[in-house]
Amino acid sequence: MTNIVKEQARTTGQSSRDLIFQKSLHLFTERGYDGTSIDDIRQATGFKSKASFYTHFKSKEELGSALLSRILEDEARMITQAFQTAPAEPLAQFLSVGRAFIRWGLTNPKEYAYCFLRTQQEMLIRGSYSDEAEQSNDAIKYLIGRIRVRYPVRKITNEALTSMIVGLISKAVIDQASFGKITIEEKTEQIVEMCLGILLTEKVKI
Repeated sequence: MTNIVKEQARTTGQSSRDLIFQKSLHLFTERGYDGTSIDDIRQATGFKSKASFYTHFKSKEELGSALLSRILEDEARMITQAFQTAPAEPLAQFLSVGRAFIRWGLTNPKEYAYCFLRTQQEMLIRGSYSDEAEQSNDAIKYLIGRIRVRYPVRKITNEALTSMIVGLISKAVIDQASFGKITIEEKTEQIVEMCLGILLTEKVKI
């Protein structure tokens, strides 16, 4: 009986955290991180008191960091799966990872927007990305390095190319309505084509 009670408590705690993540993501992307207070989140999630809310997160910063880590972990799993299932050829792996990353962003625009804005804020304040964000960038830089051996990659550092490609994808995801009434797959392919335009100095047969 005791084990059942513990499991129910654990499940309730986890579902409460999920609700907090869901509501805070909505508020952060709607009002901005600085424009959202802990009390706004508490009211949106239905907690009767701040004390009950603080059993899950001790501050807005702790909540914001936990939400960012959760999104970046989901993103990392998606990138890893795309890389592992792609043919063992660098450009094919880049395209597989790129398509998966873009598709995820287009279908999860709030998660993507929050992740992008928070990581850029961290870079401005701390001068570096979080470990999770840096891992995603490292994966792209690694693939660009391998592609450079066989294809006409621009004579720009891998770091700068990664920054430009991620920036282009981010702008396209956040402003995806500008593409008009086309499917997610069509948007994905258009963005991939633009990314290849940044990466390569000439078209190659893929």
